[in-house]
Amino acid sequence: MGYRRRAYFDQWPGNGPFSHLPPGQRPGQAYGGRGYGGGRGANPQACARFPGRPRWWWADPAYTHQPPTPAPQDELSALEDCKKELGEEKASIEQEINDIETHLKELKSKLESEKKQPTGQ
Repeated sequence: MGYRRRAYFDQWPGNGPFSHLPPGQRPGQAYGGRGYGGGRGANPQACARFPGRPRWWWADPAYTHQPPTPAPQDELSALEDCKKELGEEKASIEQEINDIETHLKELKSKLESEKKQPTGQ
């Protein structure tokens, strides 16, 4: 393997598929550079992937993202739905407690009747 000399017609540096083009006309440069929004027109203060967040937001422990506050009517409807679901759950739990109490009464009466009967020997 020897040193490959650049041909006389290669006037631009680089060995890639677009080495015949000047750097400003290569696809990576003409269409935004490398990565996410790294070319012309990108905001250097904004995150490249999430433009609504500041740059390096994920590494800044002091950054606190406030979640969007819901509209009052949406919050009211959500709370009413939650209240209805909790009421249904409360009713089912009360029914289960009543079933357990009746079962306990049956078991106690069965135990009392067994105590009253003499054991046959």
